[in-house]
Amino acid sequence: MINHFKLVRGSRALRTAVVGLLLRWLAPGRAQADDSAAIKYEHYGEEGGRIAVSTISGSLEKTFSSFLTLRASMVYDAISGATPTGGPPPAGSTQVPLAQLTDTRRAVNLELTTKLGRYTVTPQVSHSVESDYESWGIALNQSFEFNDKNTTLTAGVSHDFDTVLTSGRRKRRVYADKDTTDVLIGVTQLLSPKTVLTVNLTIGSSHGFLNDPYKGFNFSGYDPDAVFPEKRPGHKIREVGYVSLTQFITAANASVETSYRFHHDSFGITAHTAGVAWFQKIGGHLIVSPSVRYYRQSAADFYFVSFPGDPTLDPPENFPQFYSADFRLSQLESWTAGVTAHFKVDEHFSFDLGYKYYAMFGLDGVTSASAYPKAHVYTIGATLWF
Repeated sequence: MINHFKLVRGSRALRTAVVGLLLRWLAPGRAQADDSAAIKYEHYGEEGGRIAVSTISGSLEKTFSSFLTLRASMVYDAISGATPTGGPPPAGSTQVPLAQLTDTRRAVNLELTTKLGRYTVTPQVSHSVESDYESWGIALNQSFEFNDKNTTLTAGVSHDFDTVLTSGRRKRRVYADKDTTDVLIGVTQLLSPKTVLTVNLTIGSSHGFLNDPYKGFNFSGYDPDAVFPEKRPGHKIREVGYVSLTQFITAANASVETSYRFHHDSFGITAHTAGVAWFQKIGGHLIVSPSVRYYRQSAADFYFVSFPGDPTLDPPENFPQFYSADFRLSQLESWTAGVTAHFKVDEHFSFDLGYKYYAMFGLDGVTSASAYPKAHVYTIGATLWF
């Protein structure tokens, strides 16, 4: 139930523009009007037989004129492995109980970029489907260049129409709905010929079925081994701020990008993300990019490892209004570190290789350490211009 095509992502959309500018600095010579096709394979694998996701993605970009470009993206995910159920470790053990999960996801995204003088307008539509989840998304992004093209203002809005389905690919029926809206405003400022600043703000709202059907909750006073469906609020508002600074360093023939992201939502989670990436050109064809990212969040207001009570009572007595034992809502931190190599074979072909290590740790002293994953991420991709 992961939608890769959330269409308004301030940090992603504006970062793409910054990295594109960086690559033109480091490896000039590509004509902007060239058509291209790209394919990428990524494998995310958690240690200990936990969740593994193999992703094949591809994109086609066709430029019809100096002001009209069409881009189509496709993603196929194969998901398998074990995930925590939400229950605490059984007596005498430190390992949280796990449940096996398998699924596939197919997604497509279409966007049409129209450039009219200093204005760029990009409408988008996306569709994603899994065995028990379906999503349709629409978005409209607009940017405006001024100040001799040294400043770009960006605004966007997106809406996702999501449907939770009963499991199984035959005779599926609607179980619940979820709607998500995001609004973005941002600015990219060229501070000097070699320095780019990006700042943006996203306001989002989700309502409907916000539970995770794969996560349960344990009521310790009823049965220590039983888990029942979690209960989250049916509405969430979030605010996300993002800032990045990219600096080209002439003496090193390289560039460094630092970034910070602030997140707050009505679930009670406040999160901070800091990252740094170095883009080093080696010779005339290779760019090596090591990076590191740190993430830290507070717990949701309704996060509990377990709660005493008897869920079979109607109405239940002394229960919180909302409750979840999903470790991803706990107080936690994570580190991501890795390196990517971009090799430009010639004017028509390039490929990328990458590796990242991801590790998550609990900070509340209550949630079992075995709930938090450690994962290896491998990527390989290629791009053809024609």
